[in-house]
Amino acid sequence: MDAIVTAGGTLKPGDPLLDATGIEKKALIPLAGKQMVVWVLEALRGSGVVENIAIVGVAPDELEYADDRLYFVESRGNLIDNIFAGLEKLQEITPDLKKFLLFSSDIPLVTPETVRGFVEECGTQEADMYYTVVEERTMEARFPNSKRSYVPFKGGRYCGGDGFLIDVAAAHGNVALARQLISNRKDYLAQVRLAGLGFIIRFLLRRMTVHQAARRVADRIGFNPQVVDTRFAELGMDLDKLHQYQMIKTELEQRRHQVG
Repeated sequence: MDAIVTAGGTLKPGDPLLDATGIEKKALIPLAGKQMVVWVLEALRGSGVVENIAIVGVAPDELEYADDRLYFVESRGNLIDNIFAGLEKLQEITPDLKKFLLFSSDIPLVTPETVRGFVEECGTQEADMYYTVVEERTMEARFPNSKRSYVPFKGGRYCGGDGFLIDVAAAHGNVALARQLISNRKDYLAQVRLAGLGFIIRFLLRRMTVHQAARRVADRIGFNPQVVDTRFAELGMDLDKLHQYQMIKTELEQRRHQVG
């Protein structure tokens, strides 16, 4: 299986992360002696399930990491175009590619076990796309005071994750829909609007589980995304805020100290 890592995000002037790190390109923020995206790349490579990796938005001379199966792709300016740019590169390398993993560069706490576990959680891999959500209790048990935003469903409250497994043919056949789903991956209200009035009413009354909601969306849009209620909170622990930077930096420093 191949993978895409999106790394094109930049921090705007006045962003507390930029003020604290002095690094404009978010993927290159230093954490425990490594650039943030390097932790993600090492997790993918160490998993044993990933062969080729396309990294989008970072140039070779910017990255402090060597890998002969890592391919650099220039940013095309927005997330969706960057994903398809990465996919084009992977298909050049692996013309018969069927599925690919998609990870963002800002989840540096993922490990090889996280990657392997997520692929296992996707089961038969027959759906068009698998995307992760993390239940509040799972997240808070692993990362107390992470201050994530949660959306309530019947049986639990969930935040979005940044791990995907996507079918190549389905991606190419549903470009416009993919733009909606991935661009709104953390905007649950935007996602429920895709499913119609009846869905919205049940959603607002908290009468659907997150899995029922995913099936309802699939029926409505004619595309088969499947939600993965992952046990790996690391997939939902992205680095967006200064307090998250501090939490993640501390954990990675402890991890490196234990290994060293």
